[in-house]
Amino acid sequence: MSKQYWTKAHASYSQVDWIKKPSHFAKFAIQYFPKDGKILDLGAGQGQDSRFFAKSGYQVTSTDYEKLALGVNESNITPELKDKVVVKEVDLSEKLPFYNQEFDVIYAHLSLHYFNLATTRKIFEEIRRILKINGIFAFLVNSTSDPEISEGKMIEKDYYDYDTILRRYFSPESAKELIQEYETIVLDAKGETYKDDKKGVHNLIRYIGKRIS
Repeated sequence: MSKQYWTKAHASYSQVDWIKKPSHFAKFAIQYFPKDGKILDLGAGQGQDSRFFAKSGYQVTSTDYEKLALGVNESNITPELKDKVVVKEVDLSEKLPFYNQEFDVIYAHLSLHYFNLATTRKIFEEIRRILKINGIFAFLVNSTSDPEISEGKMIEKDYYDYDTILRRYFSPESAKELIQEYETIVLDAKGETYKDDKKGVHNLIRYIGKRIS
C-alpha cells in the first residue's frame, strides 16, 4: 500500500464530520463482543472506533501504519481513556507483533482488502493465531458488487490496481473461504459507511464470527 496515498487521505478525512463518530459497523458489531476484554483494532485510522470501544469498557490496542493517522489518533485520546487505549504502529502485511491468543476480539474496519490473495491468507492466519479460542473476529470489507470495481485494472481475481492504491473485493463466498476455523455469526452484504451513505451504496461485506479451533 502507498503511505503517500494514506497521508493524503487522512488529511482529507480530518475535515469531514464523521471522522470522530464511531462507524456504523462498530456500533453493529459490539453487540456480539464479550462484555469486557482486550480488543485489537487493525487499521484503526484516526481511532474513532477504538475510542468507542474503550468508552464501552474494553482495553484497546489501536493500530495503523500511517504516521498522520497515528498522530491524530494519539492526540484524540482523552485523559479518561489514557489507560484504556494503546496506539501502536503496525503494518498488516508483516507478522503481527502480538502473542498467541492475546486478544478477546479482533476488529478490522475496511483495512483487510488491500492485499493480494497470498498476503491476505497470511494476514488471516496471523489474526487467528493471536485471537483467543472463543474470541470474536469482526471485519468489514469491500464488496464485488461495488460499482467502482469497473474503474480499476484487474491484476488477479477480485484484486484491482487504481494507480495510487490496490484494492481487493470480497463476496460472502470468498470471505467464507478465509474463515473456516470460525463459527459464523454474521456474514452478509449489508455493510455501510458514512462515505457510502451519500452514494447510496449499502453492500459492504460484514463478518462476525467466533474462533472455534
